[in-house]
This record gives sequence, structure tokens and C-alpha cells, in this order.
Amino acid sequence: MEKLEAKLQALFDKNHIAGMSVALTDRNKIVKCFNFGVETVEFPTHKTTEHSIYRIASITKVITGLTILCLVDRNILELDQLIKDYVPWLSFTNGAETQMTLRHLLSHTSGLPVEYTPNGPREEATLEQSLMDGFRDLELRALPEEKHYCYSNWGIRLASLVAEKQTGKPFSELAREYILDPLGMDKTTFDIRKAITYPISLPHEEDASGELKVFHYMKENAARYAAGGLYSSAAELCKLARFLLAEGVNANGERIVSKASMQEMFTPHALAANKVGMHYGLTLFMRNYDNHFTLGHTGSAPPYATSLFVEPESGYGVVTLMNTQRNHLRYEVPDLVFEELAKR
Repeated sequence: MEKLEAKLQALFDKNHIAGMSVALTDRNKIVKCFNFGVETVEFPTHKTTEHSIYRIASITKVITGLTILCLVDRNILELDQLIKDYVPWLSFTNGAETQMTLRHLLSHTSGLPVEYTPNGPREEATLEQSLMDGFRDLELRALPEEKHYCYSNWGIRLASLVAEKQTGKPFSELAREYILDPLGMDKTTFDIRKAITYPISLPHEEDASGELKVFHYMKENAARYAAGGLYSSAAELCKLARFLLAEGVNANGERIVSKASMQEMFTPHALAANKVGMHYGLTLFMRNYDNHFTLGHTGSAPPYATSLFVEPESGYGVVTLMNTQRNHLRYEVPDLVFEELAKR
């Protein structure tokens, strides 16, 4: 652990980051949480801890996928049902609505293009209207039957709308009911008003001179909660990592997601952006590198940068949270940790 901490410290120092938390968990508990820097440079005594709250960005998609799969397990949703059967107004200029399913949305093979609108409405009820507006004259990248991988927040948002329509509940409530509460992730929240009641790691950017400054604005768009709206801590995300390692069983030994649904989640559905060794399942990246196999997700909500990866063979998971945008470290940090563990 001392050698690993020294290497992580060197990465932290080299990359000029305000605050970073790196948590290592096994199948049962947190082994070690390495904390570097501060939650805010304006108060240097506010050091990062395993309980510091960060915007986790697209790690949220893992929670979204698990929530959808819980609804599949309960026969409320079907992975291969046409989305148009749930959302009758859905229509695209290329006719993709005649092919598009939840499986396509969760694996980013729907043909929907990239989307990033970090600022928007603060009311979750605006989701459907925002999609109707956004899809008007939207040009798709491909037809779903082509299984062309294109990472799309549009697709994840549409999947969350399907869940809302079939249950009559806001997606934030569904995620809380089916995943966050059963996993004991009490402090993990979509609501910034709740997040700021805990010690929060504030966003930082560099000014013209290269000095790190607090970015005094929290971006929010409630219409895209499911794509990247959660706030959480290293300690809480380790519970999610252990849940993935346990393939759908929580800390109390309760099966929350069926074995069949977890297998669907872990099955490669597309080659991710033509990267060697990188595939995408259902809201999960799967990576093969240097005799290692990991699965998880990265997140980027500038200036936050995050990742969560687990290695099923060794039974370890690594959570990386940064309050300064250093996207390359989302992979470099967990790779370093897993490689050091392999030397033991």
C-alpha cells in the first residue's frame, strides 16, 4: 500500500489537481482510500476524504442500467420491445423508431448521436418535452439494425423516459427505490440541494496563469439525470463496485438484479469506438489490456473527472474521483492500481 500510495501521489503532483480520492475495495470492504489535495483551494484545511462528495457524471449510467434491469426482472419493461410501443410520439427521419429497443439504447447502438447539454431545466418533469424538442429533425448516425456504436446521452435519457412512463414515477425515485437504497447508498443523490449538505469537493479550473481556482457554479440539467446527474463519494461508490463484483447481490446477501439480467449487462454488445480491447455491454465498458479484464464506467462533467472499474478475476474494484478535469487519469489510475495488485 505504501508503494502504491507513493505512485498515486506522484501522479497527483504531476497533473496539478486540486483534489482526488482513489478507493480500493475487495468483495467485502474498502481496503484503502487514498486521498490527495483538498475539496476547495479556498479552504486548504478542507482535505479530501472517502466521504467527500463529487459529481460522478457518467458513472451514473451504471445505476441507470441496473434500475432498468430491475424493471425488466419485474416484467415492467422488455429489453427487446420497440421503444415506440412505450413512447408513441417517437419518430425519426430515417425510420429508426421501427427498430429501436431498450437494448439498443443501453448499449449505445441505437444510432442516436452524441449529446451534452450540462445546463438546462431544474425540474425532472421536463424530461419528455426536452426529448421531444431535441429529437425534432435530429439526424441519426445509423439504423439500430446496423449495431453501430455511438456513445449517446440521448439514448440513456430516452431509456429513463420509458421507465418513467411504465411506472408513473420520476427516474430519480426509481433509482432510489431499486438500486441506491438496496445498496445502502444513502448519500448518493441527483439533488444538488442534498449533495451540498455533505462535505462536497468543489469543481476547479485553471486560470490564465495556470493557478487552480474554484469554479463557482454547479451545472445542472434535471432532464438528463439518468445520463450523468448523480453526486456520490468514493465510499459510496465502493458499494456499487462490490455489487458488480457480486453480480447483483447486495451487502446483505439479497439478490437485487437477477443473474440473467447481470449476464446481459456483462455481455459485449458493441466494439467501443473501435478501440482495441474495449467493448460496451449494457451501460458498462469492458476492457482487455495486459492480461487484465475490467468492467465499469468513466465519467466526465467538466471539470469533474471520474471512473469506477472492477476486476472480477482478482475481486478488486477501484474508484477514482477528481475535482479537476484530468480525463486521462480515469484510466491511468485504475490501471496502475490493478497492475500493482497483480505484483503481490
